Amino acid sequence: MKEEIRIFLDKVPAIKSKGKAILTLLYILSFIGIVVLYFYFFNQIAWYMPIITQSLMAFIVILIGYFHTKKAKHYREKYGRLAYQKYFYRYIIPLLITWYALFFHPLFIMGPSIFPIWIFPSWTPILLALILFIMFILVNLHIERAGFKMTTNGMDIYSIFPEEAPIVRGKIYSYIRHPLYLSLTLGCFSLALFVNNYIAIICGFIQLIPCIIMGKIEDKELIRRDGSTHMDYINDTAMIFPIRRIGGFLKLLFLFK
Repeated sequence: MKEEIRIFLDKVPAIKSKGKAILTLLYILSFIGIVVLYFYFFNQIAWYMPIITQSLMAFIVILIGYFHTKKAKHYREKYGRLAYQKYFYRYIIPLLITWYALFFHPLFIMGPSIFPIWIFPSWTPILLALILFIMFILVNLHIERAGFKMTTNGMDIYSIFPEEAPIVRGKIYSYIRHPLYLSLTLGCFSLALFVNNYIAIICGFIQLIPCIIMGKIEDKELIRRDGSTHMDYINDTAMIFPIRRIGGFLKLLFLFK
């Protein structure tokens, strides 16, 4: 972890300054505040508004994600050593905040219950939410175990400097190409089941849309970087859901082998 933090700080030297670190925090908190107010005010208009606000936020995520991938090379050529710092403030922070807004939004949605007590036991959604949440944690553990570090890979440092890290393909990546998106999907649905309503579940499915689109965009970029090797990897491996190899995947997930 210390090494990953060192790499991150080396790429974003502004954070080493106390004043700029405080400004960064204020920038993040202001952005979060705007997103919270957006959901709070618009969701009150009508029962279906959470679906619309989630859809618009998903569109924003896709838009930021698309341009942040396309602009990586331009930023490196224009800013050199400080390329990632510019990239971090202009793309990575907005992308992370909006995507995690999609992730947490279902937790705050009220609506008709999925599991009425007279059909299913009252603890049914809690049990399902707990199972998905455990799987969410396990997928994240396997991602780290495979060599994907949240402080570096997760912050997209290597989009700017791809030569500084190998492409991660071991362990869980031998079953799915984008396990981080599986993790987000499992976590989002666990929150939706916890609040136990249809609108939250629909919003969970909407969160999946950017995962699929960004997965395709990233695959296209990796084909450019790694050629036929990544094409073969795509043909042999599922994008997010390892349906054809579900038995082996679950064995790896729960038994770590």
